[in-house]
Amino acid sequence: MTVTTDPVDAHVAALERALHGLDTVKRSMIAEVRDGLADAIADHRRRGLDPQRAAAAAVRDFGPVREVAPLMQEELTARQGRRTAALVVVAFPTLLFVWDALWMSGLGWTAPPSPEAPVLARAVDVLTVVVTAAAFVLLVATFRQRPLPRWVTGLAGLVAAAGVAGCGGMSLIMNLKGPAPEPATAVVLGITAIVAGLITRSAIRSLRIAREVCPPDELAIG
Repeated sequence: MTVTTDPVDAHVAALERALHGLDTVKRSMIAEVRDGLADAIADHRRRGLDPQRAAAAAVRDFGPVREVAPLMQEELTARQGRRTAALVVVAFPTLLFVWDALWMSGLGWTAPPSPEAPVLARAVDVLTVVVTAAAFVLLVATFRQRPLPRWVTGLAGLVAAAGVAGCGGMSLIMNLKGPAPEPATAVVLGITAIVAGLITRSAIRSLRIAREVCPPDELAIG
């Protein structure tokens, strides 16, 4: 028995395999492709083609995966870089404000900080400003007209990772060398760790996607 392959399903599956990026954005883009192909099929059916021929014609009109995928990948790459940069722009100044407020309130520690603490705190402040400024520039760059260079998303990942490593490392040293933290400090530490984890995950995704290419075997269909 001959099994007939649906041209639309095969085309969309190949396109989905070729794309890399945020799952929600990718699903939305794939759904739009399916909707567009469904409209094209309906148009070809009105012209008298049978379902199989109409589907094949719609896929042919849409364009081969090797030509369409790079255009869609640009948007996915930009969206990932944008998300990473936006996380840094929002999270780093917010955490800096929260930690400074904790320091000034006197609720964080009952004993005086270590001699290294003021120096490290100042270094964290400076690095936070630098990282935030760099991320803001990259965030703006993700809105530029296409094509978006992949290194913009990659650089957003590097900036985010460097910020987490630098600020997180110096903050860890301050807390290890300082007195035992009070409950308020423990809460802020927990929140900081969660935010740092989210930024790190986004940074890794940005770095990975910036290196991704559409393999020739994944673009063979269409």
